[in-house]
Amino acid sequence: MKLRSAQKNKLSDFSNMIAAAWFTAGVIAPIFTKVDNLSKLLLLTIIALLITTGLVYWSLTLVGRVKL
Repeated sequence: MKLRSAQKNKLSDFSNMIAAAWFTAGVIAPIFTKVDNLSKLLLLTIIALLITTGLVYWSLTLVGRVKL
């Protein structure tokens, strides 16, 4: 599917918002909750960071293809 520059910008913005929400839900929120299993918390934090990094990278590649 071919996307126009404006569509890529909107998709990039959407990806950034999802990355921020995922970071908040997966990394910041567990800090303020009761921890029952430290290894599970660590695993979920690592997974959340990987997903956040992937979404930010995808967003940056979309913007990188846009000609300003």
